[in-house]
Amino acid sequence: MTYQFLKMAHVAAAVAWLVGSLFVSLFLLTSQPQDGDDAPKERKMLHALRRWTLFVTTPAMVVTWLIGLHLAMTFGWFAMGWIWIKVACALGLSALLGMQSASLRRMAGGSARRPPMVDLYAPFTVLAAAAIVTLVVVKPF
Repeated sequence: MTYQFLKMAHVAAAVAWLVGSLFVSLFLLTSQPQDGDDAPKERKMLHALRRWTLFVTTPAMVVTWLIGLHLAMTFGWFAMGWIWIKVACALGLSALLGMQSASLRRMAGGSARRPPMVDLYAPFTVLAAAAIVTLVVVKPF
């Protein structure tokens, strides 16, 4: 029963993390510095998204890591090859969330600079998530 609960919590936290990261990706991709009538709406959305990232997406990432590492150590998965690719994908997604958070912080500070490689944020998130799910389900090696 404990294993199922931990696995469910791990998957739920991972979904919250990935959805939050995708939403930030799409916001960063579509946002433009505004001086007109839309500026207050965009600023309000930016601040709400920063709070969501701080209080939901980032904690979901931490919970995902903690439970995932616990499960991997408990069941000896670090002896298997697939887990290392999964860890590499998760590290990439963690770094991406850090870059996204920094971009949101800069935008809130008034920066009009476009984040680097913002066009690749959402595709990377989807591909990394697909790779992780495939590795966990198939466990190819």
